[in-house]
Amino acid sequence: MEELREAQNPNPEKVEVPVHPDTLRWALEWSRLGVEEAARKVGVREEKLRAWLEGQAKPTYAQARKLAKALHLGLPKLLLPPPKEGPQLPVKDLRRGPSFGERPSPELLEATYDALRKQDWWRERRREPLPFVGSGKAKAPHEVAEELRELLDLEALWKAPRVEDFLRGLVSKVEELGVLVLRQGHVGTNTRRVYDPGEFSGFALVDHVAPVVFVNARDYSRRQVFTLAHELAHVWRGEGGLDGALEEEPQAEVEAWADEVAAAFLMPEEAFREAWPQDRPPLEAAREASERFKVSKLAALRRALGLGLIPKGSFLEALEALKGGEPPPPRGGGGDFWRALEVQNSPAFTRELRKAAQEGEVDAKEVAYLLNVSLRTAWEFLTRGQSEPVSP
Repeated sequence: MEELREAQNPNPEKVEVPVHPDTLRWALEWSRLGVEEAARKVGVREEKLRAWLEGQAKPTYAQARKLAKALHLGLPKLLLPPPKEGPQLPVKDLRRGPSFGERPSPELLEATYDALRKQDWWRERRREPLPFVGSGKAKAPHEVAEELRELLDLEALWKAPRVEDFLRGLVSKVEELGVLVLRQGHVGTNTRRVYDPGEFSGFALVDHVAPVVFVNARDYSRRQVFTLAHELAHVWRGEGGLDGALEEEPQAEVEAWADEVAAAFLMPEEAFREAWPQDRPPLEAAREASERFKVSKLAALRRALGLGLIPKGSFLEALEALKGGEPPPPRGGGGDFWRALEVQNSPAFTRELRKAAQEGEVDAKEVAYLLNVSLRTAWEFLTRGQSEPVSP
């Protein structure tokens, strides 16, 4: 009788799961987890996990579930042979430096998929094409930069006392045009799954109705400013892409063009020439320009080099002195959770989603799916009622 009960109600601590060893090996590499760290997450000895990898033993059902969670995969996937190719990025890889062509992390893939989910929903809500998407393809960078300065009222934004205030104001202006801006530093509400600025700084999903710009909020604020301007240039160009290491020299023509647009937009030539103190050493002058235009010192140095305000030798010396001198990326956690949720998911998108829910067009499940949160958090979000619009 006891044996019959066990057969009908198997103990998850005893039932073994036939995890495919080659798939487990592939999954560890894909998720960038070492054997030691994976064993710690599952709660087993390293030797046991190595036995699973060699096919000499099998995990229990409970262990297999923990393993799948640690690898950010569904459990059924671990039972199948490994895929012939790894997951593909849904956006063109335009990254520079060592990150170019690198296999995307699960976090980067989740960032792009999350943005695409939002874009699809936003497109259905908007339907009308935006005239500026792709309008800059045949224009010179300085022409697009001038157009952006007028549309976004850059001079008024410069009055912001801090770079964070400037960035929030710039995001707000960009969203008024109809471009969604996502500023995220981690996957959903999981603050342990952070986005690595060394892997990517941002990306643009170009669409004539629902363009989306993503900025890696784990980067420090002044670099986020340039990333936002660079991705916005991609929208004007009509060509999306994934960006990383924007401080490196661009190889692709579209990247050089977007860099020029961003630099000319954020640091207009006439204003920059007036603000650049010729009697100061380049690095000191770059610090002043950095404060004036709310950009990084490196961006200011590159602009000065491009305008002929400093020779290449002085630029390289300043660049060498600058290495390691930038502030560390911001740490996550703390602050107002609901304000952060709106910033991460685009204030415009979040307000529209709440409105759709109040009108009965979407339910809590879809809200959870689109905001990348739990169902419980989605319910709390909706029951908070109509809040005041939150600045990005």
